[in-house]
Amino acid sequence: MSYLGLDYGLKHIGIAIAEDMLAEPLTTIPTDTALSALRHLIQKQKIKAVVIGASDHPHPTVHELATQLSSLNVPIYFVDETLTSHDARDVLQHTSQTRRKTLEHAVSATLILQSWLDRHHQSH
Repeated sequence: MSYLGLDYGLKHIGIAIAEDMLAEPLTTIPTDTALSALRHLIQKQKIKAVVIGASDHPHPTVHELATQLSSLNVPIYFVDETLTSHDARDVLQHTSQTRRKTLEHAVSATLILQSWLDRHHQSH
C-alpha cells in the first residue's frame, strides 16, 4: 500500500510517500500548481490514503485542497503538524542552508506521514 503525506504551505507543499510503513521525502512543489500534480501522483502511484498536516486553525485552502483530492475517492486524514517544521530543521541541521531550504517541506511531510503511519499501525 502507498500513502502520501503533505506539508501544506501557502507557497510550497512538501510531499512524502510511504510504501508500507516507512515514509520518505519525495519532493516540494509550488502550491499554486499542486492540484494537478497531486492528482497525477495519486493515480500513478495508486495511493490508498492522503495525510495532510494541519494546525489547530488551518488556512481555508488546506480544506479546499482536501475536498478536491477526495474527489479521487482517496481517504484524506489530517494530522497535527505542530513542531514538524522545527523538527525538520533539526533533522537537516548538518546540511547546507540551500539544501535545508529545499528539503524542509518534504521532510516535514515525511514526519507528518510517519506519525500517522505509526498510529495507524498500532491501532491495527
